[in-house]
Amino acid sequence: IMAQRALADAMELMANAMAQE
Repeated sequence: IMAQRALADAMELMANAMAQE
């Protein structure tokens, strides 16, 4: 569960950075 949460967090961060650019 912890790994999945970290993966989702990283995915959200990447999506946020992509949307910002």
